Amino acid sequence: MESFLRRLTILEFLSSSRQMKSTREIVTHLVNAGYINDDNLDEKSLLRIVQRDLKFLLGDTLEDDEPDNIFGLESVRGQGKSLYWRLEPYSGLRFDFEKMPRFMALAFTLTRKHLGDILPRNTVTELNRFFAQAEDRLRESEKSLTPRSYQRLSNAIEFFQRGQKLQAAAFDMEALDTIYRAIILNRQVVFDYRNKNYRVHPYGIAILLPKIYLVGKKDGSESEPSDSGYRSFLLHKIRDIYTAPESASIPQDFSLRQFLEQGNMDILVTRSDDTSYQLVLELDAGAQQSNLIEDLSESPISADQEIRVLEGNQYQLTATVRRTVQLRNWLTSLGAGARVVSPDVIREDLVSHLSAILQKNSPCNQVLREVGYSGKETSG
Repeated sequence: MESFLRRLTILEFLSSSRQMKSTREIVTHLVNAGYINDDNLDEKSLLRIVQRDLKFLLGDTLEDDEPDNIFGLESVRGQGKSLYWRLEPYSGLRFDFEKMPRFMALAFTLTRKHLGDILPRNTVTELNRFFAQAEDRLRESEKSLTPRSYQRLSNAIEFFQRGQKLQAAAFDMEALDTIYRAIILNRQVVFDYRNKNYRVHPYGIAILLPKIYLVGKKDGSESEPSDSGYRSFLLHKIRDIYTAPESASIPQDFSLRQFLEQGNMDILVTRSDDTSYQLVLELDAGAQQSNLIEDLSESPISADQEIRVLEGNQYQLTATVRRTVQLRNWLTSLGAGARVVSPDVIREDLVSHLSAILQKNSPCNQVLREVGYSGKETSG
């Protein structure tokens, strides 16, 4: 019982001040408050008692060597071996939910709606009370004398997958949490993927609807000159993942956004050809594609895209591109309203792709397949 009261007093003492407190200051407070009898104990013994209490409050050590710090206790080393202690700011937060601004309630509601499935579970647990109160706050705002439909706005914002919708694959939230923890602790991760074992330096999580990827670099790939080492792993195919004790090596100047914008997650038509090409495209913006030029002007396919008028509804587009499946599919979607002037290799990619589709879906070929004709002559 004495230990319980002493530890409770330590938490109360630290929460009462925003200033960090040294271990000696905590000892002094406990002695003055009567929670430690210093009559028969020397200074070192008093320090050991309080150090044990502080270690207890930090919590058990998890498999990744991070304390299970449920109280939010934080320590900073001072001069020599001295330590200074405080509670993390949010741990002592006494938030007045009734005074939560409606714009903040809206932010919490949208966060839960759109990010709740991909945030670390511990973060969601910490925010759950805010989420619940935020929804209550929005409901109350509808009943005010001057109602503003913040709750309606929370249901009026959606992320959606354009084109043919694909259902998201189910993934293991524990795997995602392990990756988050490895990034926070700057550790490598080890896992099985498509029947192979990988040790990876985790660079980040890329969400390309409807799929989620771990972007990383294979350990040891820097010693392979012909291999950049960058890999993307579908989260739902990762198995038996754990955080390794070895530190991850992540360049300080690495930007996941820049990595994605440079097209590193695109699929190349030919894996060995990562060359940039100058695409020249003739576009017919007739009645069926009346908004095409406007759309491309507002959302260009590259930073250096240029569009010039030829005559009538004819336009010429130039842009720097790579031979990717994404580009080929986009050109296919333009149909007869577009003609690839150059380069020849991209035009051939498109023609070969369309020819393969035509051959596969030709009614004549369908009949031949049904009767079992293989196209090979047989000897009489």
